Amino acid sequence: MKNILLSFAIIGTLIFTIGVLDHSVLAGETDVLIDLLEKKGILTPEEAQEAAAEVKKAEAEEKPVELPKGLKGISIGGTYFLEYYHKDFDDDSIEDFGSFKVERAYLTIKKKFTPWFSSRFTADITYDSNRGAVGDDASEVGWEFRLKYAYGKFDFKNLGGSSVNLSSEVGLVHTLSDDYDSNLWPYRCQGKHFLDRHSILSSADFGLNAAFSLGSMDEEFKKKFGKKYAAKWGGILLGVYNGSGYNKSEVNDNKVVEVGINIRPFNMIKLLEGFRIGAHYLDGESNALLAGGAPNQYGNWEITQFMASYQHEYFTILGQFYDGKGEDNATDEADREGYNIAGFVRMPFHKPLRIFARYDLYDDDASEANTDKDEKTTIFGVSYDLTKGVMPWIAMEQKDFEDDADGDDYDMIQVGLQIKF
Repeated sequence: MKNILLSFAIIGTLIFTIGVLDHSVLAGETDVLIDLLEKKGILTPEEAQEAAAEVKKAEAEEKPVELPKGLKGISIGGTYFLEYYHKDFDDDSIEDFGSFKVERAYLTIKKKFTPWFSSRFTADITYDSNRGAVGDDASEVGWEFRLKYAYGKFDFKNLGGSSVNLSSEVGLVHTLSDDYDSNLWPYRCQGKHFLDRHSILSSADFGLNAAFSLGSMDEEFKKKFGKKYAAKWGGILLGVYNGSGYNKSEVNDNKVVEVGINIRPFNMIKLLEGFRIGAHYLDGESNALLAGGAPNQYGNWEITQFMASYQHEYFTILGQFYDGKGEDNATDEADREGYNIAGFVRMPFHKPLRIFARYDLYDDDASEANTDKDEKTTIFGVSYDLTKGVMPWIAMEQKDFEDDADGDDYDMIQVGLQIKF
C-alpha cells in the first residue's frame, strides 16, 4: 500500500512539474516511469492506465491554445452610441419629437503584422434617412453598411536613434483635427466635434497622413490620459486627402492639404505638463461646384484654427478658435468663423462620476453684410464610468439660431449609453 501511495505521489509531483517546466520533455519521462512502476508490480495495469490518463489531462490543461497563423496579431473591437432623445422646438408650429436611436455602431478589426506595420478596418453601420429618397432606390432608405476607416499604418520609433517618432496612415484615414479633438473630449457620443458638427471637415477621408512627435511622456501620464498625443514636446501633423470625406465620392482632381502643430511647452513642470497649444491649417477646394461660378469651378475651402487645452487628473478644459472660407461640400466660399469651449470635471469623492459642459458659436457667413447669422449651441451633462468601456450619460442641448441663421431653436434632452471594447 505504501508503495502504491508513493508511486502516485511521485506521479502527482511530475504532473505538477509538467505545468511549471517544459512539459514536452517531462511528459515522455513520465510515461517511462509509469511503465517501470507497472513492470515492477507496484502499479496494476488499470492503475498505470489511470496514471497515464491523468498525465495526458494535465498536459492538455497546461498546453496553450495555438491560433492559426492568419489570426495571430488580430484584435476585434466595437463602439456603440445608444440613446433616447426628446427635442422640444421653440416654434409651436413645429411638432416636438422624441426617439430611441443607435447614433453610432462601429465594428473594428486590427491586424499587427510587424512592430512597425499594422492595419485597421472599421465598418460604420448607420441609418441614412436620405439614402435613395429620389429615383429607383427609394426603398433603400434605412440602415446601411459603409466604411469609416480602412488603412495601413506605419510606426517608426526613435528615428535614427533620436527621440523623434513617426506614425503614418494610408487609405481611408483619420483627418487630423477630428482625431486630435477625440483624444481630449470623451463625449463624441453626445454630438460631433466642432468642425464635423458644422459640416466644415469630415472625421475621415481618403488619402494619407503623417504625425511626427518629439519625445514621450512618462508611463504615469499615459495611464491617465492615453498614449496617443502623449509626446513630451509636441508634434507636427500632415495630411493630404481627396477632401470629399469618407461618405462621399471625389468629383475633382484637387487634393486638400492639412497641417497641424501642437506644443507642450511646460512638460518639465508637473503641474503644467498637461497644458498644450496648437494650430491647424487646411487649404483646398470644395467637393461641390461653386454656385454662380464658371463651368467646372469649385469653391475655395480654407481652415485656420488655434487650439489650447489643459488635462489634469480631475478635469480637462479645451478651446478652439476657427476662421475659414467654404466647407468640404459647400457650393459657396463665404467667410466663416466660430469658437468652441468645453470641459469636464471628475468628482474628487468618486472619480467615475463626471460633469461636462460645452459651448459652440458658429457663423456660416461672417461677411460684414451678414452680421446676424450666429448659431449657438450650449450643452450640459453628467456621465458615469460604470466599468472600463461602459459609460451611461445624460445631457441637455440648447440650440439658438440668430434672426438670419437657417435653423429652428430647440431644447433637447438626451439619455445615452456609450459602449467601447
